[in-house]
Amino acid sequence: MVFVYGTTGTKEENEWAYQKAVLDAETWYYRGNGAVDLIADKDFNPSTYANRGIILFGNATTNNAWPKLLANCPIQIERGKVKLGAEEYSGADLGVYFTYPRPDSPLASVSVVAGTGLMGMKAAWANQYFAAGSGFPDYLIFSAEMPKEGAKAIRATGFFDHNWQYAKMDAAKGE
Repeated sequence: MVFVYGTTGTKEENEWAYQKAVLDAETWYYRGNGAVDLIADKDFNPSTYANRGIILFGNATTNNAWPKLLANCPIQIERGKVKLGAEEYSGADLGVYFTYPRPDSPLASVSVVAGTGLMGMKAAWANQYFAAGSGFPDYLIFSAEMPKEGAKAIRATGFFDHNWQYAKMDAAKGE
């Protein structure tokens, strides 16, 4: 897999993306006995990494690789908001994890670790996606209150339909 970190945000957002990518690469090295390529969004060319899984750190505002990989995805994350289908969640405190097929590959996918602002990015820092037996839905949108509030901080979570589109019937909403 290839970790693509954002460089088009604020200094703090860019630092978060780089440090999160480094932490996850080191975690994967330790837990998975594997190595990954770490690439800045400005240096990322999809054809250079054909059919490889991509982990994108940042959002459409902060990661220049977003339009190359996720332009048609039903989840769009920018500074200050998340769009899930026709629904919108706003605030700088939202963290998001999701996975979606790579548009240029019949077998690879793009996974995203993002936030709508620095607070949301920091909320996405803690993860268990490299732990044995961890299970995540296709997408998870949560607020920075998750450590304190638990499941009450979940804004939306669920699975895409068989065409990788948002399906309200396959989603759960927080309170």
